[in-house]
Amino acid sequence: MWSASRVAASRPSLQHRNLAVRRSARYHPQVTSDRRGFLKRAAITAAAAASVDATAFASAQGATQGTTARPSVPPQVQPRALDAALLGAVGEAVLPESLGAAARTRAVAAFTRWLSQYHPVAEEMHGYGDAEITYTPPDPAPGWNAQLAALDLLARRKHRRAFVRLGVPLRRSVLATAIGRGGGARLPSDPLGAAHVAVALMSHWAASGEAADIAYGVRIARGNCRPLAGTTRHPLPLAGAGNPEGA
Repeated sequence: MWSASRVAASRPSLQHRNLAVRRSARYHPQVTSDRRGFLKRAAITAAAAASVDATAFASAQGATQGTTARPSVPPQVQPRALDAALLGAVGEAVLPESLGAAARTRAVAAFTRWLSQYHPVAEEMHGYGDAEITYTPPDPAPGWNAQLAALDLLARRKHRRAFVRLGVPLRRSVLATAIGRGGGARLPSDPLGAAHVAVALMSHWAASGEAADIAYGVRIARGNCRPLAGTTRHPLPLAGAGNPEGA
């Protein structure tokens, strides 16, 4: 049997136990309550990061890299407009005087409405089986606005007055200087092919149904839908015997 002295001798001394605890703590640190809390919070943070929406993550990554994430859908085409006062002054100078003030105002308004509805760089209609896809020209509004501003600047430098405050003869003189000979002798059939906004305005009016009626002196109403019963009838003459103002 073991004696008390032998049992006491087999037990490590208090000094040895303390030394063993210190060595164990050095290589196997104990998990304290603070450490358990930290690990728990880290696990929760990792789970939350894994569930972040992919779109939000891409936006955050783009902001970190100094770039903006592309939208998932193309931006809507916003209406554009030209300087109304300058464009109206141009219309009074370039559109035929025989139209009258009301008809010139309608022509300018129709041109403005057409431009506001224009879709730049849009796929054009093409024939069946045609492999080539064409697109409409870019937005002409910025360049046309710049040309209108240049007309006003030229009028102030030549005549010390704004373009809208000049009489029609002086406006035509300023326009002749601005347009020059680069516009060609013929009016383009498409306003987008015009080199100047004044030429584009004339081109748009010349292609209108009202211009065709005036050219033929009858109400053709080109581009308007008519019933089949009326296709065999001759177009009615314009009111006022060729006076567009009374049309």
